[in-house]
Amino acid sequence: MATPSFTSTLALSLSLSLLASASQAGFTDQFKDPVDGRLDASQWILNNAHGFMPVPILITEPAVGVGGGAALLFFHESESQKQKRLNDPFAVAEIPPSVTGVVAAGTNNGSKLGGLFHSGNWLEDKVRYLGGVFGADFRLKAYADIDAPAMGFTLQGWNLFQDIDVRLGDSNFFLGGEYSYTRSEANLELGGEHPLSQESAMVDSDGALGVKLTYDSTDNHFSPRSGLKARIKSTKHDKRLGGDFDYRLDSAYLHAYHRLNAKWGVNMRLDAKSLSGDAPFYARPYLDMRGMAAMRYQGDDTALGEVEVSYDLDDRWTLLGFAGTGKAINHGESFADNPWLNMQGVGFRYLMARQLGLRTGMDIAKGPEEWTLYLQVGGAW
Repeated sequence: MATPSFTSTLALSLSLSLLASASQAGFTDQFKDPVDGRLDASQWILNNAHGFMPVPILITEPAVGVGGGAALLFFHESESQKQKRLNDPFAVAEIPPSVTGVVAAGTNNGSKLGGLFHSGNWLEDKVRYLGGVFGADFRLKAYADIDAPAMGFTLQGWNLFQDIDVRLGDSNFFLGGEYSYTRSEANLELGGEHPLSQESAMVDSDGALGVKLTYDSTDNHFSPRSGLKARIKSTKHDKRLGGDFDYRLDSAYLHAYHRLNAKWGVNMRLDAKSLSGDAPFYARPYLDMRGMAAMRYQGDDTALGEVEVSYDLDDRWTLLGFAGTGKAINHGESFADNPWLNMQGVGFRYLMARQLGLRTGMDIAKGPEEWTLYLQVGGAW
């Protein structure tokens, strides 16, 4: 059972909460940037670091439908972070505040998710941590291969995860590790003969230990505008770690952000995953791209690339266009014989919280089959 992206969920929650609160009397001054006088959430977010703050969540992932929920978030801004912010209202935070949250959400297809997490930046960004526990009841679809009909299934269970990265000296390299344990029940909705009929009902556990090396020179955690972020990771799922499976997932990615000039920017993404061993069908890699539903294009090996071009209308508004392609291949298949699956789309961003560098907006993208609308926060990667 996959865990969500908490940075994007958090940032989206903040932006939606801003829009909901800005119309209330007595709140207006908190949403005006003292630098340019425009709509901005920086003061409201950071000045509420003394208590829990309720925020809404919207979901537009085509794999689970449309829905929403709520979160209670508690911000832990360090004293040095607070002093830098108060002393220089023009500054953009290099290190985001740590956050503890409780989240609950659901969608129109019956999927539900709930849990708690903590995202921490410690020792002036020497240590980065993410951990939590989540329970879920997902209604999803899987495909035996790219051309096969959809197979509906439910996935119920809970997931515990711990993730930590430690900076190597004063460099941009981080050495990290992660552990996750999942207890789940998958029930397939099969009609007639199906290649996965022998797995029509499964109750199992999955314990995994991963090691990773990350390079991060990006200028912002939420919405990078320049720099590189790259990672190689190997995750071993093993019965000795508390699970019922033995398989390994190796992955690597590169995200490059480059400013051509004051107005134009070009971003690039490369991503590859490789599975070896006996993994459950829902744990296989898939093409994770805008315009493609989660788990739609699965394979034992996946590779993809994207390019995104942006244009700043002014200091707040940005237009962007993007395109990408990828392949999902099973063991024993030829790379050349499998088709490239393409996507393209357009979108916009608004600098919602200048002192955090947080940009929010919307993308519309088309994959091989359909158009999809996404609510986005900063980069989509």
